[in-house]
Amino acid sequence: MTKNELPKYVYRDRGYIRFIRRSRDQSVMMKEKLNTPEFWEHYNILLKGREPISSKRNFEALILSYFESNAYKKLKPRTKQDYRKYIGHIRTIWGAKDPQRIETHHIYELHRANAEHWRQANYLVQVMVVLMKHARLIGYLKKEHGNPAKGVPLFKQESDGWLPWPDEVRAEFEKVATPRALLVYELSVGLGQRIGDTIKIRWGDIKDGAYDFKQGKTDKPLWVPLTDRLKAHLTTVEKKGLNVITDENGRPVQYRTIAEEMRKVKASMEHPDAKTYVTHGLRKNATMELYRAGCDDEMVKAVTGHSGVEMLKKYGGKVRQRALAMRAQDARNRFEQNKKET
Repeated sequence: MTKNELPKYVYRDRGYIRFIRRSRDQSVMMKEKLNTPEFWEHYNILLKGREPISSKRNFEALILSYFESNAYKKLKPRTKQDYRKYIGHIRTIWGAKDPQRIETHHIYELHRANAEHWRQANYLVQVMVVLMKHARLIGYLKKEHGNPAKGVPLFKQESDGWLPWPDEVRAEFEKVATPRALLVYELSVGLGQRIGDTIKIRWGDIKDGAYDFKQGKTDKPLWVPLTDRLKAHLTTVEKKGLNVITDENGRPVQYRTIAEEMRKVKASMEHPDAKTYVTHGLRKNATMELYRAGCDDEMVKAVTGHSGVEMLKKYGGKVRQRALAMRAQDARNRFEQNKKET
């Protein structure tokens, strides 16, 4: 059977049949044989925007119920994508299990089993916290059981996060970069935003010398004035489309396209460690520059959109500590000088 003969939203997927409706964030494996009464019953339910939820109390039913919840539907598209990835792993290993039988040590073992990839291991625990909370809400767990995923110790990040680009790497990159890679670089340093927000910038978002937008990850509205350097660079950029960063035909580009282009530029550089530094590290450069300029935590957050001081400590590092220490000691000196004068 060809695709044209399949019902709407139904596709063949590696020997199986899958219902995919992206506008409603649906992607469901259909186990029924094509064109059977069971198939059409399942198909009609999916057309209405929901999966049939099993009457059995297991993770399969819990996950389907969670996907129907307002808590899930209110998530940002990127967060939904991440949740589906990790929930899919839990669905594979525990789909038939009763959530009430899952105890803390099971989740701890799941976490440790993924220790080689600490971010993924931590995310699995965080998703389990969400699922078990939903299990309480729909009566799969009793109040006295608590949330078995809470309290599982997460792996600590082994470093201070993404490395900022050293001056010598930045200088060489500025010389050899393609025009589009250089534009991404200048926007990243000048605005200090995540690459996901940077590639979405439209010319219409830049008003009165500032970038007016809402952060994709945090949903936080920000208004960030352009630096003089960034203003000057943007005057050299041809406006090919609505977006600032586009392909040759003026169309928006995907993250993977930009990531690959940045990698190729760094691979062509003479600096032996150039490939070590990722685009997100430029956000750290921007944060450090703000501290060196004498900005306090609140001023830095107003530009970068960081939500708390803990993240600023990670991004600002020693630069933040030194800047704050200098301001503190200067205050002491002024205080002592005022005492002498009085």
